[in-house]
Amino acid sequence: MRLLLITNRYPTDADDPASPFVPHFASALAERGVEVDVLTPSYGRLTRNWHGGAQTSPHDAASRTRVFRFETGTTSPVGSWNLLSPWSWVRLARFVKSGQVMGKSLCSENTYDHILALWALPSGHFASVLSREFHVPYSVWCLGSDIYTWARRPGIRSRIAAILSGASNVFADGEDLRGRIQAWLGIDATFLPSFRPLDGLDGCQPSAPTESPRFLCLGRLHRDKGIIELLTAFAHVRMALPLATLQYVGDGPGKAELEQIASDMHLYRRQDPDAGSVHIRGAASHDGVVHALRDCDFVVIPTRSDSIPLVFSEAVQAMRPVIGTDIGDLGVFIRRFGLGYVSPSTRCGDLASAMVRMAHEPLFDLQGRDDLLHLFDPKRAAGLFCERVFPPARRRSQERRVEYTADVSLTQ
Repeated sequence: MRLLLITNRYPTDADDPASPFVPHFASALAERGVEVDVLTPSYGRLTRNWHGGAQTSPHDAASRTRVFRFETGTTSPVGSWNLLSPWSWVRLARFVKSGQVMGKSLCSENTYDHILALWALPSGHFASVLSREFHVPYSVWCLGSDIYTWARRPGIRSRIAAILSGASNVFADGEDLRGRIQAWLGIDATFLPSFRPLDGLDGCQPSAPTESPRFLCLGRLHRDKGIIELLTAFAHVRMALPLATLQYVGDGPGKAELEQIASDMHLYRRQDPDAGSVHIRGAASHDGVVHALRDCDFVVIPTRSDSIPLVFSEAVQAMRPVIGTDIGDLGVFIRRFGLGYVSPSTRCGDLASAMVRMAHEPLFDLQGRDDLLHLFDPKRAAGLFCERVFPPARRRSQERRVEYTADVSLTQ
């Protein structure tokens, strides 16, 4: 079985924060005998890719994954472009042409059984075009931003609807997201969680009550992530817990504004980021993320638009109780598995109350942790995907071939 996986972002190495869970999903597919070719944009990070090959057509026999990057002429991801600018539309036209040219080249040179688009736009557009021309069925894996953000815009909404309606399968990174797609288009979507396993978290234990809690906000620094509301709430937390600290780890368009407001509130010092009670770091490597999780007591996810932020499962791996907003599936999963407290909103009083309560009465259920990690396991996601997409007869034949190959290798 051969799959063309088209994704908006694919990390160039293990420390690239661009959709870091996708290689783990691809590897889990490879373990089930699926050969994966990845089509993804290049945003100027000309480092070695995830699997260690060349930038243009890397290949790793062990992973059975090849990565092909088409040129974009920019270092900023397409999702961050200002579509009110005419120049952005010129760049978008070049982006689409470059992606389609490479996609058509791949489909001409290879025989694919299926195409999977991550996410609805722009990858879903590429998938639908290639599907029509080469008669290969395609599926779409939707993120929260596809439905919660982009589908609210009239022109884009109709394009997303057409892409999802033409897909043979639709997957959703959240149960709430799945339900919204069903209600909107009458499409039976399947919940398929995203997950990045983190190494280096051995020996972590759930946090104990403390009068000097170390809160961590990990992820992209963008207003939609509730980073400013969290800062305001933390100022109130400090009234109840004067020794509390808050660390932001990540980068994004909201970083400069966050630094300015935190400085104006006398919580952060640009000249000495370690001096105040608020610490604002840049983007972190894999090891940096692990260190930040080990070095905190509680993780705060004050998002206003996500389905299930990746940082949620990362915090759970590190056994760090979570304070999250009641958005998408985040609040549902925190409550269902007993992994922290849910703030009804990003309002100052709601967030601050949940943070103070967490410091005094941490909540983290170990059995709930195990259950959630099993639900989010990339191998389970890959198995579910294969069951939905590939015909059972071909799947059984391929699995027998892989098992036979493994047996032969053991005897040599």
